[in-house]
Amino acid sequence: MIRKHFAGFVASALALAVSAQAFAGTVSTDGADLVIKTKGGLEVATTDKAFSFKLSGKLQWDATQFDGLMAADQNKPFDDTFNTFIRRGEFGLEGTAYSDWDWGLRLSYDEGDDTSVDRAFIAYTGLDVGTFTVGRFGVDYGLENSTSSSWITAIERPFMYDFLNGDEDTQFGVNFKHSGDNYGLMAQVATYEGDNNYKSEDNDELYGYTLRAHWAPYLNGTDVIHLAANYHNSESDDNRARARTRMGIRSDNDFRLTFGDVRVADKDVEWVLESGAQFGAFRAQAEYFQRQISGENLAGAKSDVDLSGYYAQVSYMFNGVRQYKAADGKWDKPDNMKGSWEIFARYESTTIDSDAGAIPGNLGLAGIVADDVNDEFETKAMVVGVNYFVTPSVRTSLNYVDYQVDNINTSNQVGGKSVQDDGKAIVGRLQYVF
Repeated sequence: MIRKHFAGFVASALALAVSAQAFAGTVSTDGADLVIKTKGGLEVATTDKAFSFKLSGKLQWDATQFDGLMAADQNKPFDDTFNTFIRRGEFGLEGTAYSDWDWGLRLSYDEGDDTSVDRAFIAYTGLDVGTFTVGRFGVDYGLENSTSSSWITAIERPFMYDFLNGDEDTQFGVNFKHSGDNYGLMAQVATYEGDNNYKSEDNDELYGYTLRAHWAPYLNGTDVIHLAANYHNSESDDNRARARTRMGIRSDNDFRLTFGDVRVADKDVEWVLESGAQFGAFRAQAEYFQRQISGENLAGAKSDVDLSGYYAQVSYMFNGVRQYKAADGKWDKPDNMKGSWEIFARYESTTIDSDAGAIPGNLGLAGIVADDVNDEFETKAMVVGVNYFVTPSVRTSLNYVDYQVDNINTSNQVGGKSVQDDGKAIVGRLQYVF
């Protein structure tokens, strides 16, 4: 009986999609009645909510004008550069089966010309104690990272996340989350793509683990005070670990600076503290992190990297307020997205203290080197911007970025031009979601 019910539901959902394209026909089901939502997309569910099916998608198109250090790899190094690209393109399916089983599948494209299935998971929600998720999925780690890329404040998240591992999507993982009205606890074991996916001495995948706890000591409607702590251990086993960043500027070449490269790492741990508050239309938040990498370079010399950094951000919204998901500990879309505006300002800074043996011969491009290998690097940026929510599906954004990196040797040359240690960028985005 249940199997017949499920088959009838799926057949009805597919028939609905076909008939919607044909603009004619009827849909019938021999099971529970269906509720069909077409506002902002297509969602079909049974009235008892035992089964559901939803189509979702996202397109983010960016235009970037930038110069300085992050333009070092261009045809004319350090000169004004204009790039346009698709930052994200996503198409997803998600739903519920038999009341207690959630599932999701998503195809994603990013500006690196990489198209992949980055979501493929099954979750069991039938236990009072919490939800178990198995498969490939994103993880809530850090306040701004946990917020969907559709609804983050700036066009790009703070560059401190470039230096972290815990925020990466899983290649395969098991996640457990327990949530209350104003708090949540999460634990995860997973393997990831990248430098340290496999153990060095055998064929087994390398699993790291992640923890997060969040709490809203004050919660009254959309007014909230948010606190959280995160921990991630990559469980390095003589793997490679790097400290690198894009400084919040994406480009066609996807250029990154590398300030630390530990080729044989035996330790790679990090933690993040979150704080945020919203009262009325005013919102403020700050996060702080530390990461420690220990190991050797290929010559066997000591090669440690210690990182610490933070950002602080304030914003104000006109004709709306940000919503807050208390069970997940993260911001959501505004409560009104028909003509609402948001302005913000953010300052961010990260210090990278690398042993001389961990500093690469060049920091991402020949000619870009450390001024003093015994000194630390400091990356800083000021970001200001405005968001305009035209409709619930359309958002436009404009950001200005002013950045600087200390301890870059500016007496060197690249392509006949003196190396620069700072720069600016203007970034615009048009977004459509459903």
